[in-house]
Amino acid sequence: MSAPNVSILSKNEKKSKDMLVKLGLKRVPGIIRVAYRKKNNEIIAIEKPEVYRTPGGNYVVFGEPKVDDFTQKLAAAQEQAQASGIVPSEADVATKSPADIQADMQAAADAIESGAGKVEEEDDGEVDAGDLSNDDIELVMQQANVAKNDAIKALKSHNGDIVNAIMSLSK
Repeated sequence: MSAPNVSILSKNEKKSKDMLVKLGLKRVPGIIRVAYRKKNNEIIAIEKPEVYRTPGGNYVVFGEPKVDDFTQKLAAAQEQAQASGIVPSEADVATKSPADIQADMQAAADAIESGAGKVEEEDDGEVDAGDLSNDDIELVMQQANVAKNDAIKALKSHNGDIVNAIMSLSK
């Protein structure tokens, strides 16, 4: 037979919880852990907390806070991984400096911009407007800020519906 999980509350703690309920705070069920990170990356964790929410959206947390030493857990996990033979490869380990990462991001952005220019150059062939009105095409071009061919394609794919064509191009 298992013993019931009983938590003994002090008189003051019980009074404070009763006052919170009288103030309109609602208990939030289903929360199993609350963690706070301090400025020095120290983590304070509360296991199995009692959490209450105010009507304004703030939270009140009851429980026993414990210092959660993340670096110690990380070191233990690395030791366990090495013991089991699972070691991260060189590619998985972050060895780049922030300046190198920013340079890579800028290069990727430049590649995307140059790629967008190539797409526009490839689509220079005229697309047959068919029975679409020039006014409709111009309106879609202006509102979606796209080329004429893209506006025609969008209007055709939406059976001449201007609003849906603009929405599809604006995504």
